[in-house]
Amino acid sequence: MRALALLLLLAATPAAATRVTDLRVDGPFVTATLDGPVETVKALSLDAPRRLVVDLSGVDAARRSAKGSGDITAARIGPFDAATARLVIDLKVPMTLAAAAVDGSALTLRLTPADAAAFARAVARGRRPVPTTARLIADFDTGDEVFAGDQGDVAPPPAAPRRHGARPLVVLDPGHGGKDAGTISPYAGGASTTGAGGYEKNVVLAIARAAAAELRKDGQVRVKLTRDDDTFIELNERVAIARREKADLLVSVHADSAPNPSARGASVYTLSETASDAVAARLAARENAGGGVPGIDTSAAPDVGDVLIGMTQRETMNVSVGFAETLAKSMAQAIGFRGEFHHFAGFLVLKAADVPAVLIETGYLSNPDDAALLQSDDGEKRIGRAIAHAIEAHFAR
Repeated sequence: MRALALLLLLAATPAAATRVTDLRVDGPFVTATLDGPVETVKALSLDAPRRLVVDLSGVDAARRSAKGSGDITAARIGPFDAATARLVIDLKVPMTLAAAAVDGSALTLRLTPADAAAFARAVARGRRPVPTTARLIADFDTGDEVFAGDQGDVAPPPAAPRRHGARPLVVLDPGHGGKDAGTISPYAGGASTTGAGGYEKNVVLAIARAAAAELRKDGQVRVKLTRDDDTFIELNERVAIARREKADLLVSVHADSAPNPSARGASVYTLSETASDAVAARLAARENAGGGVPGIDTSAAPDVGDVLIGMTQRETMNVSVGFAETLAKSMAQAIGFRGEFHHFAGFLVLKAADVPAVLIETGYLSNPDDAALLQSDDGEKRIGRAIAHAIEAHFAR
């Protein structure tokens, strides 16, 4: 009985939180040394006094402070609540977050000066998730960086390098297929003539076909689908197709589900080693596992962290984020959003270092209203057109 009681006590004891063991400022860099992982990173800019606030969930921080350097007056960290540490960076001049890296033993932030208008917009946007890479990329340009979760209209992201002369190539990737049905809607049927009723694999194929048809009609962008029928394709192969074709953009199309049938709306994801929220983390784990279909092996796929370490240009992630912002404007007219539209997570299908990529969750098949839209010809075409128009606007810029 005593042994059983001990086991029950251990099971009820939460895992120890990551601790901060050191804090330092070196020019535009702020580094918090850690003894474990960080669950999520979120930041907000505040004025009067001017400062950048960064919240680290899953971190238990004793109060520490560090002297400033350059345009940073000082930094301090301490507990915000039982599960979150708050890092406050005092600023001499307006600054925004240019990059963030979590390498398992440290969180490193790079700040860059911003004009007053850009800083005011960052303050107005409030608390935002911060995408993190496995390391900071050394060769930053100066003066125009903002962190990927806070770009808005502060500075336009760099244009994707053209691989096909005047006509860029987009690869549309309808998720799942074949033995992998993806989400199965309890609201099967609908008014679709494409066979989209019920199965995510059919819904997203219909949407991707609609987007491809719109792009081909306008002729501004070349388009290729990873699958144009009910075929199963491994995650690695989807990325390989985009790389072989030297795609300028990869757009992976999915539909979501949730235990709560009231959850609805579209969302878009770009790559980050640290998920922006718990929902994003669970969704990435589900998609990376092939939707729980027996026989799908993703063990050969490299770690997202390993892939991120291999990135040699920040343009790839910045272009992905820039397209996500363009997509938000286009999708707003087609379907509502699930809270904040743009999220970050470690999706394997987004791992190509040299191809900008996003994953779109077009809506919830577990919600009756979203399911009706996603399983109708009009809804599929409307969402497909929105995706196509965002792609055209992205490359036109």
